[in-house]
Amino acid sequence: MAKTPPTETDRNTHLDALQTAVDEWAETEKTRLDNEVTFLRAVLSDRKASNLGTKNLAQTSALLQVEINDFLNAGG
Repeated sequence: MAKTPPTETDRNTHLDALQTAVDEWAETEKTRLDNEVTFLRAVLSDRKASNLGTKNLAQTSALLQVEINDFLNAGG
């Protein structure tokens, strides 16, 4: 605990320093969040491409199975 109250100049200096620190923190946090959003959007974009590849593979496999079945039924 301070033995004497701070002067108005001291108080204003401390408040200015606090404002500067908060502004710097806010800018850093905004940059971090923007980077995280960019990363997560890239993950979602890649996931969509992967899902599309999986769907294409499933459809191709289904068509191949039909062709194999038709060949085996025609030959038998």
